[in-house]
Amino acid sequence: MRTYYIFKINKYFAYIYKKWPYKMYKIIEELYYTKEYDMLISYRYYKKFAVSFNKLAINEYIYHINKNNNNYYRDNNIHTIKNEKHNVLTVNSTCLILKTDDIYSVFLNDLNQCLDNIFICDFKNKDYFWLDLLNKDRQNETSLV
Repeated sequence: MRTYYIFKINKYFAYIYKKWPYKMYKIIEELYYTKEYDMLISYRYYKKFAVSFNKLAINEYIYHINKNNNNYYRDNNIHTIKNEKHNVLTVNSTCLILKTDDIYSVFLNDLNQCLDNIFICDFKNKDYFWLDLLNKDRQNETSLV
């Protein structure tokens, strides 16, 4: 199971770091591994490059798109789709957390439809990407087939 941390990056930082995702990852990774006594400084630093999520809007959007899916259920800010793969999306105001067994979770497609400048990190596996660029790569692969 992989755990993805999903951040909404402000337009200025997204413009600068779109071509250098590794640098964006290193900025966020430093905050992820920060010590407890540095939390206030880290939060202030986070607010310089990230935008808070509108929890209510995202929860309602995810629910509206998936409510007719028999494998979907919601418990407050936690959305789950459980079929042969397990996908759990937790909505917080600072970041979204996606735990999945799937190669490409349906929640990523949903988020790409409603949000822009989304940067995703998997700290355990040292994986990172811009969501819109991932979807462009996926479209190019399918168009070649």
